[in-house]
Amino acid sequence: MKLKNLYLGIIATAFLFTSCSSDDNTENDIPLGAYDNGVLILNEGNFGTPNASVSYISNDLETFQNNIFTVVNPAKVLGDVAQSLSFSDDKAYIVVNNSNEVEVVNRYTFASLGTITEKLENPRYSVVLNNKLYVTNAISEAVTVYDATTYAYIASIPVNKTIEKIVVANNKLYVMNAAYGYGNEVTVINPSNNTISKTLILEDGVNSIEEKDGSVYVLCGNDTQSKLYKINTTTDNSTSLESTTLKGASNMDIDGSKIYYTQEGDVYAMDLNAASFSTTPIFSTTYVQYSTFYGFGVIDGKIYSGNANGFTKDGIVTVYSSTGTVLKTVNVGIGPNGFYSNN
Repeated sequence: MKLKNLYLGIIATAFLFTSCSSDDNTENDIPLGAYDNGVLILNEGNFGTPNASVSYISNDLETFQNNIFTVVNPAKVLGDVAQSLSFSDDKAYIVVNNSNEVEVVNRYTFASLGTITEKLENPRYSVVLNNKLYVTNAISEAVTVYDATTYAYIASIPVNKTIEKIVVANNKLYVMNAAYGYGNEVTVINPSNNTISKTLILEDGVNSIEEKDGSVYVLCGNDTQSKLYKINTTTDNSTSLESTTLKGASNMDIDGSKIYYTQEGDVYAMDLNAASFSTTPIFSTTYVQYSTFYGFGVIDGKIYSGNANGFTKDGIVTVYSSTGTVLKTVNVGIGPNGFYSNN
């Protein structure tokens, strides 16, 4: 996602010890804006109050800045509950839940590019496919579709049940029919005609969905077990792993060849091709319900933890190594709920 410039240097007289010239090909990675080469931290803010925000931390953890949307766009307010964020080319689409809007910005400079409001009813998550933006809506229980360039409303796809996170795989849309740990279905949508092609019945407690290498992974956790499904996106059939020892797994994120997840204050990791759940945590932290791991993500081997801090004061983000060593701790906005690699 960067501008790559190739510089060809002909080395001759500068190095007299060389009997012939040689080519020195150097690839320079030029940042496309102040917020390139780092991680965007989405902070919900307090429900009913337009104090959502976005923070930025560089990949090397040396540069950090809060309230980047406000800093770049001082005349605008991000809104009430920044729920999620998705990327397409140089754009970032910030779904602002209680404000019923999607704010569009340049992902590298964070300059405002527009605001989408039409047909949004408690929007939750979004994804872009074939230059169309798909947004799930909790109240209308529909996926609304927009032109990702002009932001014009195109259509609505009625699902008529709970819809939350949405991912793209094999030119299809996969939508979680579950929220807050309740629900056991995933809806498959054919975007060529905006119809539901299949509904997958899984284990109760669907809480996470990820695409990796053309497959879709779904994590379910409840009081009796944890279950991980791998969906073949050609057939939409699935295989699964389960554990009755580890109950209530959540917060799945995939980084490289590993699947990470949490259970209360414990963090676990297992290989994508593992034959069973890992039930031994790679590290543990003090658990406070609705605060610890309110946000969770793994990016380039670093584990990002968002502590909501009871929604009474600034949230706390802690960055860990893959073995649990604390690398960085920063205070962010209220309710840090997500981490997005912006490279």
